[in-house]
Amino acid sequence: MLTPDLVHARRQKDELKLVGLGARREQAMELAEMVVELAKEHVGRPREELEQAWQAIEVEPRDRKLLDGMTKLVEDALVFDSEVGDDAPALRAEVFRRATEARRALGDDALLDRSSVLADVATKHGMDPETLDRALYGDLRSAHLLREVRAPGPRALVEGYDLAQAQAVLLRATKVVAILEDIEPAAMRALFRKLKFLRLLYSIRAEGPGKWRLDIDGPFSLFESVTKYGLALALALPAIASSGTHRVVADVRWGKERLPLRFVMEGSALGSPKERGRDEIPARLSDEAEALRARIEEKGGAWRAEVADVILDLPGVGACVPDLVCTHRASGARVLVEVMGYWSRDAVWKRVELAEKGLSEPVLFCVSERLRVSEAVLPDDAPAALLVFKGVIPIGALLEKLEALRRR
Repeated sequence: MLTPDLVHARRQKDELKLVGLGARREQAMELAEMVVELAKEHVGRPREELEQAWQAIEVEPRDRKLLDGMTKLVEDALVFDSEVGDDAPALRAEVFRRATEARRALGDDALLDRSSVLADVATKHGMDPETLDRALYGDLRSAHLLREVRAPGPRALVEGYDLAQAQAVLLRATKVVAILEDIEPAAMRALFRKLKFLRLLYSIRAEGPGKWRLDIDGPFSLFESVTKYGLALALALPAIASSGTHRVVADVRWGKERLPLRFVMEGSALGSPKERGRDEIPARLSDEAEALRARIEEKGGAWRAEVADVILDLPGVGACVPDLVCTHRASGARVLVEVMGYWSRDAVWKRVELAEKGLSEPVLFCVSERLRVSEAVLPDDAPAALLVFKGVIPIGALLEKLEALRRR
């Protein structure tokens, strides 16, 4: 993924405008081909040698940022490993110690035979001298060996470059608003599940038939985990774009001065399917929700759990996308479950508001105690309930809540 410093953008009043490849696509293709080809040529060689080869590519000053960007995208898709790695400091110490001993035993005019020292230590560790020589600095990043090139081809890199720049912009976002139009309910459910999988903080609201508004908190609105959250938000952009996004607006803090600017993508700015980039986020349950589903299936007794396929929407209030639908085996009664272990307190209060305004089905919201919300905020006669948990959702307490909601 590109970093903000690699983005080619200009400020126009209070708006941040990306400078797309445009007429520079041919030059971008040439650079991408060189970067990828050099990577393939350096398989089995140290990272440092590849980096030096990339730095030796001659470009005009105006193309340096583009070259660095292509290099970053390719580097992210490389597989490196180290030989011995964690044992490298101990091996170095042993080789240095053996060399010191050998040097003391030499005559005044004799020279130390490095290969002999390496052979002695290598034999002791059951390896050949060449392997030992490479392993001596295997704990250093520059010495890691390139094992595999998983980067997309040059054409794919160029076609996805403008989207990669937009992703990097979102790393500096405080808020993102996406308006999704003409999108099927199944596609919306898949998108929301992807956002949950990424643990993004978002809210949704229907704005008409097939039209939804999606508000996502940006990384610069948080006090902690800014980098991790920003990466998750950037990863969500291809998923949003491939769902048919018509307009995306982000409030960002840009540059060294962190200037408050507005970034907009709409219509053709989202590009063709190829330019949208690869959407690699799975449309599946979060780890917490999947673990809960498995525990209910194993220990739920009268209840079984399946992945939910509904969107609960209250016009003028908002919507939520439950993770599970729990069905009572004997009566067929259903209770929906949403796991909110990593969300914000505001999201919980929005769920409380939905419950107070009247949900169409009973819902159990599982909320982490870190969000500092009491189960008592929802009365016993409400169509929803809160289950506050620490660490792992307790199956016993969950089954009690399900039964209570079934009987209301």
